[in-house]
Amino acid sequence: MEFAIASFNWFAILASVVAGQVISTVWFVVLFGAPWAAEYGADSRQQHAKEVPPYTYGVGLLCTIILVLSIATLQRAFAIESASSALGLGLFVALGFCGATGLPGQAFLKRWRVFFIAYGSQTVMILAISLILALWR
Repeated sequence: MEFAIASFNWFAILASVVAGQVISTVWFVVLFGAPWAAEYGADSRQQHAKEVPPYTYGVGLLCTIILVLSIATLQRAFAIESASSALGLGLFVALGFCGATGLPGQAFLKRWRVFFIAYGSQTVMILAISLILALWR
């Protein structure tokens, strides 16, 4: 497998990173902000947001960039060029990697809501990123 990063569509990469960050923000602030904060012992979304160290957002951005580049590499390796193939790859990655690696830690901690909220976010991000990369070749 060739990792020819220079030949990636950088507009699609940038759009995917931005989409990933928007999805993550909407997911953890708007849609599931209150339950996410409650899982971490905060009384409200606002309190939880104040308690999150600023570097966490940089770590999240770096992880999104790595995720986008990884999916772009997989799409190239598997010659993914259609929406249906992109969704299939996205589901494979979400189930095979995110679910399989995220579930054990949360299961041992008995933090099922944390797993489902985080896994839902990752799945939606991966599907959106995979679609953007495949359709914007």
